[in-house]
Amino acid sequence: MQRYFAKLETISDVGEVVHTACEMISEQGVIRQSYHATPVFENPTSVSTQVHADGFPDEWMKLYQQQDFRSKDPIPARILARGAMMTWQDAMDCEPNSEEQLEYFAAMRQHGLLHGFGLPLYGPHAHDAYSAFDFGVPLDEVSDTDIGMVRALAQAAHQRICVLVQSAATEYDLSERELEVLEWLTHGKSIWSIATILDLSPDTVKTYARRIYSKLEVSDRVGAVVKALKHGLVKI
Repeated sequence: MQRYFAKLETISDVGEVVHTACEMISEQGVIRQSYHATPVFENPTSVSTQVHADGFPDEWMKLYQQQDFRSKDPIPARILARGAMMTWQDAMDCEPNSEEQLEYFAAMRQHGLLHGFGLPLYGPHAHDAYSAFDFGVPLDEVSDTDIGMVRALAQAAHQRICVLVQSAATEYDLSERELEVLEWLTHGKSIWSIATILDLSPDTVKTYARRIYSKLEVSDRVGAVVKALKHGLVKI
């Protein structure tokens, strides 16, 4: 186990941390997994949440990328609210469900998503996240050792990502407001939308955007977004 943790600690790129952790977790027998990097104070199924998924059916992923469908998923929020690992089925059953939520659960079953579990992940400054894993069989058929290894690796990877995000923000000397603007740029918001969200004038947002481009040594929004995602500059 220690060699896995040591390897994660040597990685300096957020994307590589996610990729490496997924490979390590797959070695434990997991057939599908997801990581929901959620902006602070937002819902883990919000449009701003970045979801990395591996092993899920293509048709399911096409559905889940639709915000009106994803918003029906109560499982991540329920598991985060309880602060403990739960099977998907237990999360479905722990509260009364709306018709939309029941339809979502039916879609899960139709796509073979039956036996997974969700896990809350904790980081500094309320940078928490949600992950889901599926061994393809009921959890009581999986050894405690394998489950424990998956939980430990997921938490270690999330903590490493949080460290990299914080250090990247310091390296590029972005102010808190510039990081806010960069995050909304990364999520595809227009200058005018960002101005409304942050209660600023469009000209002020344009000034922040120019400062961001200068500090990141890029010439436009596309370059800024690529660099933000590569170096983990956006909040999670």
